[in-house]
Amino acid sequence: MGKSARKDKDTAQPQNEEFTPADKRFAGTLNYMARGIILGGSLGAIAGWFLMDMGRAVGLGLLAGCLAGVTMKNMNDRKEGR
Repeated sequence: MGKSARKDKDTAQPQNEEFTPADKRFAGTLNYMARGIILGGSLGAIAGWFLMDMGRAVGLGLLAGCLAGVTMKNMNDRKEGR
């Protein structure tokens, strides 16, 4: 590392890495969607063992999980008054 690179590194300002409220809300939405997809896929796999074709059951479980994730996010937003 040369002298100019060292000088640039020492004088560099620390970056402000805080998230905006919109970023936090989007991350929360993704969190709820991921929870719903994982739960739906898991329940679909269990249903596939006992009731129907495994691929169809997991696919339907993932789709239902997406809808459940959106519903969980809406319920949480309504509870918090957003």
